[in-house]
Amino acid sequence: MGLIEPAKEVDGVEVAAVAARDPQRAQDYATEHGIPRVFESYDALLASNEIDAVYNPLPNSHHARWTIAALEAGKPVLLEKPFTANADEARQVAEAAEQTGLVVMEAYHWRFHPQADRAIELVAEGAVGEVTHVEAAMVFPSMHGPDDIRYRYDLAGGALMDTGSYALSNLRAFGELDVVRAEAEEMAPDVDVRMTAELRYRDGGATASITSAFTGIGQKAELGDPDADDLNAGDPDAFEFEFQAEVVVTGSEGRLLIDNPLAPMWGSGLTVIDRGGHTVHHEPAEQVATYTCQLRAFQACVEEGGPNQYPPSESIKTMELIDAVYRAAGLPVRVGI
Repeated sequence: MGLIEPAKEVDGVEVAAVAARDPQRAQDYATEHGIPRVFESYDALLASNEIDAVYNPLPNSHHARWTIAALEAGKPVLLEKPFTANADEARQVAEAAEQTGLVVMEAYHWRFHPQADRAIELVAEGAVGEVTHVEAAMVFPSMHGPDDIRYRYDLAGGALMDTGSYALSNLRAFGELDVVRAEAEEMAPDVDVRMTAELRYRDGGATASITSAFTGIGQKAELGDPDADDLNAGDPDAFEFEFQAEVVVTGSEGRLLIDNPLAPMWGSGLTVIDRGGHTVHHEPAEQVATYTCQLRAFQACVEEGGPNQYPPSESIKTMELIDAVYRAAGLPVRVGI
């Protein structure tokens, strides 16, 4: 999802090869998606002169090790969020990027869409007055069994690492924060299925909060169009559906609602509501997938020296917040390999 389809829309980008721990699994994936070459190991892929750059969607615990290996092999990296298992690893990746002079871009795909820039501009222009509170909710239905990598501590899993990392990156678009308190609901020892946290912005004293969670763990459903009616099709008792993806910026003069920042083409855009109830709606500037915007930005950064919109310096700050939320909730920081 994050690369295969976008690569078809971005000139000059080809998904040329895939590697996996299980060569047969890699071959099956390549056949399904029309990828021309399969490498029998990650090391073999990194050693190939035919590969210009790497997309790293491995389990969170493997992000740092294989991103550093890719950099040392001369390959820039588009790295899935969260950047690493913890902030210490993030600093190691940042150091490797600096030493090699190669691009590492964290794949917070929402941030590359024009709607994200417009939301930040509206707040900076005073559309809601002085900001007093920012709330981000990212709650997704789970389509995976309880043994999925997202729910394993040894693979740096947890709701905060998945949905919550999005929510924290949303909050960080409006300033730097400190964690005040956090509370976790565990599905297994040290693995959060739901995390809530209260935070405070360092400049101005505005508060913030996140809600992140997986729902319907281990249950299955047939998903098609992302509309709620389709998602709930079939036996209503077979799947617990809860989906939230929104950011609300509250200020002295009104509120800004960002509906579904992860997929602006499926949401209702940006809505500013002033204290008198007057509403101004801002449609997405471009009906394009966030993943496509992200891949274009990565290509421009690597090939043309364009700006890195989510560089390691930003990723370190997000990982520091993730670590701080875990500590505040009484859970251990995630670990890598």
